[in-house]
Amino acid sequence: MKFRDILNSAASNLWHNKGRTFLTIIAVLIGSLTLSITMGINSGVNNYLTKQIGNVGNTEQMIIAPSFSSSNSNDAPERYNTNKSSNNTDGMLTKNDLKKIKTVKGIKDIKALKDSNVTYVQGLNKVKYVIDAQPTLGIAYDLKAGRQVAISGNSSEILLTKQMVKAFGYHNAQQALGKSITLVTNSPVTKKKQKISAKIVGIRNDSMISSGQNVYSHGLSQKIIKANQDGMPKALKDRYVEIVATPTSKNPDKIATIEKKLAKKGYTAQTLKDAVKQLFQTFNIATGVLIIFGAIALIAASFGVINTLYMSVRDRTREIGLMKALGLSQGKVFSIFSCEAILIGLFGSLLGLLGAMGIGQALNSVARKTFLKGIDGFTLIQFNWPNSLLIIGIICLITFLAGTLPARRAAKLDPITALRYE
Repeated sequence: MKFRDILNSAASNLWHNKGRTFLTIIAVLIGSLTLSITMGINSGVNNYLTKQIGNVGNTEQMIIAPSFSSSNSNDAPERYNTNKSSNNTDGMLTKNDLKKIKTVKGIKDIKALKDSNVTYVQGLNKVKYVIDAQPTLGIAYDLKAGRQVAISGNSSEILLTKQMVKAFGYHNAQQALGKSITLVTNSPVTKKKQKISAKIVGIRNDSMISSGQNVYSHGLSQKIIKANQDGMPKALKDRYVEIVATPTSKNPDKIATIEKKLAKKGYTAQTLKDAVKQLFQTFNIATGVLIIFGAIALIAASFGVINTLYMSVRDRTREIGLMKALGLSQGKVFSIFSCEAILIGLFGSLLGLLGAMGIGQALNSVARKTFLKGIDGFTLIQFNWPNSLLIIGIICLITFLAGTLPARRAAKLDPITALRYE
């Protein structure tokens, strides 16, 4: 008997008792449906979080700032050391800090970011607004429209949030692209106002992670800094709000070692991945709990598979005896019943997956119109082939293992005893 014959025999035998088989498949379907929706939610949330912190190559980018020990009135004054100074108490870094950070092995692309303060901005409607913005960190920001700002050169470009686009009087993101806004800044020394024109090249999607800041191109931030520092003494010009670096290794243990080295020198360091690690963990725990419920449903379904196949062995005892009397080996009998178990798992998992996809589309539609309204780029439930194939494979394995006991019993039946069975 060839494998095709075994498969055909298993498929036809499944429907000897349609009601029993159908109910068993329904039990498997429920477990598959729960697992599929849960893993779909996990994929949707994790994909959105990953998208919010930029492309995968930059999630290890490290933000370095001065560290300050918290103390209360009962603590003794902290002794002075060369790693920490009173000059850092305003949160600013100096060239001396930059030199110390550069001595730490394991980091590259070290960049010092200066403060870029803008008094107000004006757009299409000439209304003055305060702007919350930062210089580009070179990551791929999640955009609704347009392109990323330049990370080098002198071009004055800006990414705006949807809120700023609306405030400036543009009807939509496409209308704002290519237009210019005016940034007004001044030096605290000269009090002289300077106007800087910036081209809108992209519109950011809303973010659940960051505060949804506007983003300056490298050239624009340099112009703002130059205007801010007009008339300042050189010592004050060489001060930085933070230092950005990239670890040479993506190994979490090595990154942790770098952070400890920086801590010993008086600095705190955090990667973009660390910043959202807690969010990833929270969502993974929540979906993990749901996966447990899906696993419980599959365990219950496996008992249904065992029961179905045991009943099938009892109903077909004489048939099994006849097959063995005609020369069918124990292995072939075992294979027939094992294939029946796998087919129950396959049908149940496929139907559950298809049902989950249908429910997922409906839930995504409802979510976009209700609790996810205004959060662009977030698809609550996402399905992908690796996860789908994994679910099918796991369920087929579970049903195969559940079917081994009745299949083994069928394989060991004595043909003479089986033929006499009433």
